[in-house]
Amino acid sequence: MRATVSHFEIPTHDIERAAKFYRRVFGWRIEPQPWADGEYCQVRTEEPQAPPPSALRGAIQGGLASAQGLGCDQPLLVIHLSGCALQPVLEEVSAAGGRVVVPPRRVGEVGEFARFRDSEGNLLGLWRAR
Repeated sequence: MRATVSHFEIPTHDIERAAKFYRRVFGWRIEPQPWADGEYCQVRTEEPQAPPPSALRGAIQGGLASAQGLGCDQPLLVIHLSGCALQPVLEEVSAAGGRVVVPPRRVGEVGEFARFRDSEGNLLGLWRAR
């Protein structure tokens, strides 16, 4: 059976701080949504003028959720984001309250990656193909 990534959730300790971080660094649209297990915000990663998410090949949508509501204090996986120049994003990450953990590193002739912690302490990665 084949499966594809369809959604992500990023645990937060302060959902407003996290929403501000991701809006600033990546320009994501983040909207509060009703949820029985605490605060939750829907995250839309596509461009505002793009067709509905189901029509975008490869566009993955997600959410920011209370860490307690997800039943965890720290992230359970590392999400890698691609399509952006690494150094400018890492500078914005630092300015927005995040922390660079792994500065840009080459992966042979394939590309380069970096890792950072967001305003909530979640570990994320950046990828840029060559």
